[in-house]
Amino acid sequence: MEMQSLIAAGANVDTVDDNGVSPLDLAAPHSACRNLLEHHAAVLETLAKKTGELVSAAFAHCANLSASNEPVPEAALSPHEYQLNPSFFWASPDARAAVFTWAYAAYITQLATTTRPFLELPDDCAGDVLDYFVVEMARSDSFCIATHCSSPEAHAWVAAVVTAAVAVRVKAIRHRNF
Repeated sequence: MEMQSLIAAGANVDTVDDNGVSPLDLAAPHSACRNLLEHHAAVLETLAKKTGELVSAAFAHCANLSASNEPVPEAALSPHEYQLNPSFFWASPDARAAVFTWAYAAYITQLATTTRPFLELPDDCAGDVLDYFVVEMARSDSFCIATHCSSPEAHAWVAAVVTAAVAVRVKAIRHRNF
């Protein structure tokens, strides 16, 4: 549990001490800690090859929160629950930025699709409205969000990711100004 908290908080589990020993080297074989570190290393390796996989995993998590009857595209990346913490501190800056961009688009889509006048629009007009707000999400992806991520839990999680994105951005700006 402590290792999960450290990873979620952004601890660098690839670091080595003065003797060249990493946390994975210290973990007992076949232990829960070692399994956790190996899984995290595999997730990081996947993200190093394709940062967009984290967005797919975020969408899958959001859809699972809604428990929609519609089939959800399967994500190649399967992070553990603690890795879906809205801040995504453990992920690389590029992967985190991709998730934050997705979350902003998902948030706007969720907000629009729960607003009464929007719901009364024809599909093509609704798509135009979403295009206006959501520049970086394809129309088909917006409709996918509206279909799969509609529960209050999904809304709350996406809002938490957007909130974390704003907090990270504000912290970076403050850090840069000092």
